[in-house]
Amino acid sequence: MIVIYGTRHYGVVDERGGEYALTRFAHIYWLPLFPVGSMWVTRTTEDGYRGHTIGLSGKSVLAGYARVWGPIAAVAGVFTGGVGGFAVAGAAAGLSGWSWTWRKLRGARNERRSHLNMLAFGTRCDPSRMSRELVEALMPEVEARWAEVAGGKTPSDVARFGAENPAQAVAAYGLLRLRARGGGGKASEDEAMRILDQAHDVSALDDGGPYRSQLPDGAV
Repeated sequence: MIVIYGTRHYGVVDERGGEYALTRFAHIYWLPLFPVGSMWVTRTTEDGYRGHTIGLSGKSVLAGYARVWGPIAAVAGVFTGGVGGFAVAGAAAGLSGWSWTWRKLRGARNERRSHLNMLAFGTRCDPSRMSRELVEALMPEVEARWAEVAGGKTPSDVARFGAENPAQAVAAYGLLRLRARGGGGKASEDEAMRILDQAHDVSALDDGGPYRSQLPDGAV
């Protein structure tokens, strides 16, 4: 008897602009058993996914299980019959269907944040998901870009009083988000979110414009 096993990616979530999170699972006969690790995909090639590692995504893990095991559990519940069986079938089918709504990033604020992330970091991945190594690699470039557009202000000034232009808003947002992963904590995160809520014109910066960040070498 041939046993098919290995690792495989499941659980695509939060897709926007061709980028998304997914999780690699150990599988047997293509049925996900347990998660090995999550990654943020920035592009796909003939050789597979390209991107960077992120912390294990609970949302992606749940989606990976629900989309494969959910229909199986639903069918099993129907064949079992009875009130309990049909309840299991309904719950499993409902969770599986609901998990597919997570595939695309939803909500205007989330979409705006995704765009700001792309402009600030060269990836739509939220900094809260990034590895510590990637945060540290991005910090020097983001600090340098902020120095170019600061105009005597601090990122906190931009959060309190507003930005002079979209480039300044993006740079301040990016620096505050990265600082929040370090010693800045909640205060920096709150200030970054204030800039996010003020920044309704981030699309004014073209994705190929001079202020777009790039991922560090080796990240993709």
